[in-house]
Amino acid sequence: MRIGLDIDDTICNTHFVLMKYALKYNEEHGNKPLLKYDTNDFSKVFGWNDEEVNAFFRTYYLEALKEIEPKFGVKETLEKIRKDGHEIVFITIRNDRECAGENEARRITEEWLNKYEIPYDELHVAIFDKQACCKEQKIDVFMDDSEKNCLKVSDLGIKTMIAMNCFNLSFENEKVEKIYTMDDFYEAVTAYQKRLREKETMDER
Repeated sequence: MRIGLDIDDTICNTHFVLMKYALKYNEEHGNKPLLKYDTNDFSKVFGWNDEEVNAFFRTYYLEALKEIEPKFGVKETLEKIRKDGHEIVFITIRNDRECAGENEARRITEEWLNKYEIPYDELHVAIFDKQACCKEQKIDVFMDDSEKNCLKVSDLGIKTMIAMNCFNLSFENEKVEKIYTMDDFYEAVTAYQKRLREKETMDER
């Protein structure tokens, strides 16, 4: 199977590192009041406009990425998944606007994946429509931390899982399976593959 995976806040805890740098940037540029903490949308955290959000990412994104680490068990789990014969396809919204340079999004992401020896087969960056990407790339299983992305991809009939974190704990949808750990993810992929094989066997009879 082809397994599509988001990166930020799915296989690593990106938000809390970015928040540390956002607080620093905010102090350096007017010290606006903290409006909302439990969101990944920095325009809502401090009430920044698009120009301020872009300036923050250009200033601190590369530095922040150096501190981000994979979640526990990511490398080992993805190694097992590839050993089982599946392909790992990373699908991320990371883009050159945030990385302050042409092709920087791909370069720094590849360097990060290589640094932590995370196995994968393909990397797709600057993907703003993950539903379309999953359809185009013939993804069989998809996991993201975004409720919106998960719901859209599940509408395609793709087996969809949501990486649970403090921003999506209230999420409930029967078409999307909740994943709390990488062990959960491996078990879910394995169980889904087993069901597909059983269905194929029944169809052949």
